[in-house]
Amino acid sequence: MLSVQTDSQLSIFEGLQIDELWEASVKLGFPSALWRLPHKNEIKLLISIQDGIRKCQPDLEKLSPGFIISAFHWRDDQEVLFLEGDIILTFSEDSKIRGVENTVGEEHPEVQKLVKLAEEILEEEPQTSRDISLTIPELPNTDAKLRFQRTVELAIAAIRQNQFKKVVLSRTKELAYSENFQPARAFCKLSKVYPHAFVSLVNLPEQNELWLGATPEVLVQQTADGIFRTMSLAGTQHARNESGELIPRYDIRWGEKEIEEQALVSRYIVECFKKIRLREYTETGPKTLLAGNLYHLKTDFEVNTVQLHFPELASVMVRLLHPTSAVCGVPKVPSLEFLTNIEGYDRSFYSGFLGPTQVDAETSLFVNLRTVRFKDGKATFYAGAGITEDSVPEREWDETEMKCDTLLKVIADEF
Repeated sequence: MLSVQTDSQLSIFEGLQIDELWEASVKLGFPSALWRLPHKNEIKLLISIQDGIRKCQPDLEKLSPGFIISAFHWRDDQEVLFLEGDIILTFSEDSKIRGVENTVGEEHPEVQKLVKLAEEILEEEPQTSRDISLTIPELPNTDAKLRFQRTVELAIAAIRQNQFKKVVLSRTKELAYSENFQPARAFCKLSKVYPHAFVSLVNLPEQNELWLGATPEVLVQQTADGIFRTMSLAGTQHARNESGELIPRYDIRWGEKEIEEQALVSRYIVECFKKIRLREYTETGPKTLLAGNLYHLKTDFEVNTVQLHFPELASVMVRLLHPTSAVCGVPKVPSLEFLTNIEGYDRSFYSGFLGPTQVDAETSLFVNLRTVRFKDGKATFYAGAGITEDSVPEREWDETEMKCDTLLKVIADEF
């Protein structure tokens, strides 16, 4: 039976903050997710107490409150990972609990164990002594730049041979990190620095890994009142000048390459609407969007599913959109085949999708960009760049470096 406490009725969780509860849930092996939606102040912490991570079809309107994460290589007939929202805690901006949804009850032995361990962690050491930075230098990978530039050259050659119009190539960057590194505090820092992004931290104990990210790109959203949203996002420029000052949005000038790259993504979304004969949508943009230390071009799409009697639109569009042309290419099939053969590594959950489902009656799934995986003492940063016929290999490398820096500069405490 659902047990909900708010404000003054916070029961056994009262007095505990994000750090202790996150650390306790990870130590106990509970699948967990922390997130903060774009332009929102409150933070959510979801903990799966009973069944661990299960697999399910992303029929979003049918799911219980929870959190989805899917790998990049996902077909529309496959299942995704689902973290059940046994406990969903809501925190204010200063990390204090504002509300609790608890479907398993306070007397559940695992809940008791969670709270007890969180209280012990709180008493162990003062908050100020906890390390939040990555301090160890990049692991050696001397030929990474040359290898990536070579893949860009191969992609340009394939485009000129009309194999596809655009492909998104990605790469990784590895750093070592100390065992004292505090992911939850890095999450809170990212949330403050990037208010326009979806910031998340996910613990996947079965894979023995954590994923931290700050992504600007909506895949699908469905609000409580039935408004569906998606977006096209492409094109990249520095948001700051050489002195570190923010360049005003009205001073940004976009070149033909970026404009065409963004238009390809928008056309892809419209083609998906056409496949399901959906004509009643609103398109706004493209506009210049600030995302961390970068500017992008963005176009928003909106549909009223109540008026159309189409409550399952978000579920349908997930299957049609992923992988979007912003993370894969155009056309989808040949560009996907090319990047799968040429990248030389498994993207895992990078450029897949993730986010809360049916939490407060809303679902928000985002493309997993600007992300880092923590596993076996290595922090693996992921970044990609859209390659077109006009791409310059050196500039595409620089773009991936900029995107890695979006996270790295914050959590390495280098600002």
